[in-house]
Amino acid sequence: MRFLTSAALASILGVGIAGAQPAPRKEPVHFSGTETAPRVEARPPGIRLGLNRPREFALSPLSESEKARLATPGPRLRTGIHRELPAGLLQGGAWLTAPDGTPLWRAALRSPGAAGIRVEFREFSVGAGKVWLYDGARFVGPYSGRGPYDDGHFWSETVASGSVILEYQPETAAGGEPPFRIGSISHQVRAVTPLNTDASTADGADFCNLDPNCFASWQPAMKMVGQLDFEDGGDEYVCTGSLVATRDNSMIPYLLTAGHCINSEAAARTVEVYWKYQTASCGGGTPDRSTSETSPLGTHLLDWGTIEQGDYSLLLLKSVPSDVTFSGWDPSDPPITSSVVGIHHPADSWKRISFGTRVDDATEAVENDSGGINVAPADMYFQVQYVQGRVQPGSSGSPLFTSPGIIVGTLTFGPVDPVYTACEIDPFVAGYGRFSNAYQNLQAYFENTPASNVTPTPAALSFSVVNGAAPAAQTVTLTSQTTGSVSFRVRPDALWLGVSATSGQVSLGSPLTLKVTVDPSQLPQPGQYSSTLTVLAGSAAPQFVNVTVTVQTSQSNVNALVAPATVTAVNGVWGFQIQLAETAGVATRVTALKIGGTDYSANIAAWFGTNRIAAMGAVQASLKASGLPAGPQYFEFWGADEASGQTWYRIASATFK
Repeated sequence: MRFLTSAALASILGVGIAGAQPAPRKEPVHFSGTETAPRVEARPPGIRLGLNRPREFALSPLSESEKARLATPGPRLRTGIHRELPAGLLQGGAWLTAPDGTPLWRAALRSPGAAGIRVEFREFSVGAGKVWLYDGARFVGPYSGRGPYDDGHFWSETVASGSVILEYQPETAAGGEPPFRIGSISHQVRAVTPLNTDASTADGADFCNLDPNCFASWQPAMKMVGQLDFEDGGDEYVCTGSLVATRDNSMIPYLLTAGHCINSEAAARTVEVYWKYQTASCGGGTPDRSTSETSPLGTHLLDWGTIEQGDYSLLLLKSVPSDVTFSGWDPSDPPITSSVVGIHHPADSWKRISFGTRVDDATEAVENDSGGINVAPADMYFQVQYVQGRVQPGSSGSPLFTSPGIIVGTLTFGPVDPVYTACEIDPFVAGYGRFSNAYQNLQAYFENTPASNVTPTPAALSFSVVNGAAPAAQTVTLTSQTTGSVSFRVRPDALWLGVSATSGQVSLGSPLTLKVTVDPSQLPQPGQYSSTLTVLAGSAAPQFVNVTVTVQTSQSNVNALVAPATVTAVNGVWGFQIQLAETAGVATRVTALKIGGTDYSANIAAWFGTNRIAAMGAVQASLKASGLPAGPQYFEFWGADEASGQTWYRIASATFK
């Protein structure tokens, strides 16, 4: 939520919003809960039985480069960094039989200095077995089957500790490695350095931020706002969002936030929402986020817009806890000079409130994740000057209210100054994407327009990429049980996924077959990749095709030989031959060569006639040398395979007499 102001942008014209007369304002609605029985959480056997802690694998402390990455400012507040785990980590776990006869696999993992840990599971397939993560009495899980999305890939919820125990209770047989991999962990950092000088607070929110519990008329609006934690592109981020009601009070759990916060299905599926990370009362002590009520792990991305399109993102949650409120909304823009209020989570802190006024519109330059600039058109954004309270990184996506519970915007950017804190910037003007603009694109959801499902068949596809060759396209058929035409959209949720049509119409008598392709150039490394095709039709629940790609790259095998094994000098000159033979059927290239530690890489092509070794081929060089010291000589060779880029190293030796 950073922006750079530029007078030169005044000449850039925004795109006007054309449309019918705005719909009437929608009032908020309180959700007291369902009549279903409360969820009973199954405790891990290790907690229940008081088992000793298993052997722990400790990662190294954060490197300087990791610390620098965490400290790098950007439009989203980074609160964690992904750390890859050694391939053999799971081999360090151990099986045991608990006192009650339960077979368990257990391992412990520590990331020094982490305030919390999330674990990324891959190839997860435990059937009716269960997997937990915990530290002390705090636990998350159990996870079963192929994970929450039935595709074998997901991020766990947070364990608020620098170490976690992984515990797997199998469905039946025990032994061997557990049926999942751990791709990486998110090392969370919560202890943000305070911006103010009050050493008694371990809080990153600036001192002039206000507690909404101290404003009685705004306390109901607190129940609409949640803090969002999510994983995206190798890091963990935090933003803010709000529940939004439908016209008919359907209680469908829609959550509105900023498009620059969450704009992919992969990120949406990692979202954790903390609803009551706030003080218990005005002037109450600092709350503990780990005890805050949450929604079940993960959301789905329904629609989103870029900065140029108004910066909105609508997520579909699985459910919400009781005693929350769905925000109302107003598709009409409040007049300039209107009083407005923001409720948000600044600097990864607990909930705060800010009071301001809408001021004159302006086109702004907004920084993006890559360090580039996007233009926020004046007619898609409100400029809000705050007089009490502020917004900070982490507040992105938070709602702007005209009265308690009536949303008119979502936060996109605010001023950032390398010298002054947020409270010292005056005037403090922030930019909010207009709800009136988002409504034009999300109207079917907010009005809960009747819609029919468009069903994809099959529900899963599996591709194999071998040595970079594109696999054959596969097909998905879209059908509807409605006799009339139903419009649909298809969204590939990965860069490596392609589809022959991204929109169209189907009906009961007119299904549509789509061609699905995979781009191997976007998958350079061996491994298993998963993503989705999301099928959207009006306000109907999204449908998914799980897509898995297994990337295999055959690796060359180069045998290096120096002959004869003992080289005898004749008149002070040694004559010998070097042979490099490829035996695995994979073409490769020789990239470097050293003899006795001296680099002769520049001579490879001249000596061998080429630097390439064909699949199942061989190259050789007949050489003469003088002046070498008697005794063993070591020949070192480096290379890289043509198709995969995988590197190799070989060493050979001969004795010179």
